[in-house]
Amino acid sequence: MTADQPQLRILTQNMFMRPPLIKNNKSDWKDARLDYFIEHILPNYDVVCLQEMFEFASYRRSRLLEAANKLGFNYYVASERQFLWNVAIDGGLVILSRHPIVASDSIEYQRGMGPDWIPKKGALYAKLAIHAQSNQKVGEEAATHVHILTTHTQASYGEVIITQPDVKRRLAQLHEFHNFLERLLPKHRAPGEPVLLTGDFNVDSRSHVLSDPTNIKYEREVEDGVQTSDEGAAMMAILEGHGIDPKLLGPENQDSFKGDAIIEFHDSLKERLGYHPVTFGNTIVDEQGSVHPRETVLTTRHDNEVMHSIDYVLWHNPDNTQQKNGVLASLADVGVTPNFTPDQEFTQISDHYGVSAEVRFSFS
Repeated sequence: MTADQPQLRILTQNMFMRPPLIKNNKSDWKDARLDYFIEHILPNYDVVCLQEMFEFASYRRSRLLEAANKLGFNYYVASERQFLWNVAIDGGLVILSRHPIVASDSIEYQRGMGPDWIPKKGALYAKLAIHAQSNQKVGEEAATHVHILTTHTQASYGEVIITQPDVKRRLAQLHEFHNFLERLLPKHRAPGEPVLLTGDFNVDSRSHVLSDPTNIKYEREVEDGVQTSDEGAAMMAILEGHGIDPKLLGPENQDSFKGDAIIEFHDSLKERLGYHPVTFGNTIVDEQGSVHPRETVLTTRHDNEVMHSIDYVLWHNPDNTQQKNGVLASLADVGVTPNFTPDQEFTQISDHYGVSAEVRFSFS
């Protein structure tokens, strides 16, 4: 990898690209949003991880893959196509890459609850070969690899209480994700190769506790996003393999979701920013102190001001200095990418914000 290729620019984005005829309000503007994404957002990245990019009953995923190929994304993995006789639709996951994908895998979680019973939600894995020279051929030995995973788990509809059945189903799916990692990483990962977990985890890590309720009656993104919710802490404990106290989910629950191995992950957004940023249902406050929804075209009225932090890039690379070729990989930057869409009928590319990250490499 030469000076013209010192980094890997990554985006994770829930595309809100549901099958035809499904919409929240007047229109979901699916085709227009996809056109805007292809023209204005996709070219800015090297790896793009998408959720809710459903293939079922639509040509939109095919159109995206064709356009991405023309932009240099010559490699991809995607959720398996489903048919009517499967009594399900696909999981809506896609990983696009400019770098060769030399190994891939996927998992389908136990079926979801309510509307989430319909898609076969799960996780995708792609092992990317990173070459020392930008013109190096695919068959030549890679200098290092990057391991990319993306997922979409059970959603909650309405108020979220940690003892609800849909929360337990979501945490059970995250336990399946951990077990998937236990199987994958020993097989595919060498010391010093970074692992990034991306996606819409549907776990809100914000506690929604006001830090100054006497003087400020509304939730602020930064000041009131420092504390981690019980479910956010449970998510990290399960993904790392520590498991949880079963009673967290109710006195009758006996599942701890403990893994066989410990895999350390960093919540990169929280560690970099110092708070859990809003990625869904954000708000704006006017000069009079009145709170308004930031987005109303795509989001339901119920979700307009929920201020959830549910989209993530988690980082794993505890043995970075042991890379056999002397390649050091670091997470140089990470942040929320709202992907606003000026001068369009819709104000942002999705009802979710994206999360972007930059991995940098140094070669000895």
